[in-house]
Amino acid sequence: MPSDPMETLPRTLSSEQAILLLARDPRDACALVSIYENHHRKLRESATRWFGRDSELRNKAINSILAAISRQAPSYDPQSMDPGKWIHQCADAEARRLREALDTARNKVRGRRPM
Repeated sequence: MPSDPMETLPRTLSSEQAILLLARDPRDACALVSIYENHHRKLRESATRWFGRDSELRNKAINSILAAISRQAPSYDPQSMDPGKWIHQCADAEARRLREALDTARNKVRGRRPM
């Protein structure tokens, strides 16, 4: 008798487990999916706060935020910070950095236009 296919699906990791896996392998897709599943509301809130309701821009920002979390995972210290707080700080910092880069690029383009 075959086993239940639901039992073979990977379970969502805890945030701490996911960060620690990303620290070892920043390309761990399962860990990134777990972070998204555990924190999608906060990730969306950060992206919306910095980019408004433009869904395309917001989704691109969320992807960049996840990539930043993955890159920064080796800096996470489970002894000093709650994983959820760390993820939210990373998300907000990356969204702010992206917003500043976008504004800088737009200002350069505007500055080059003839009057």
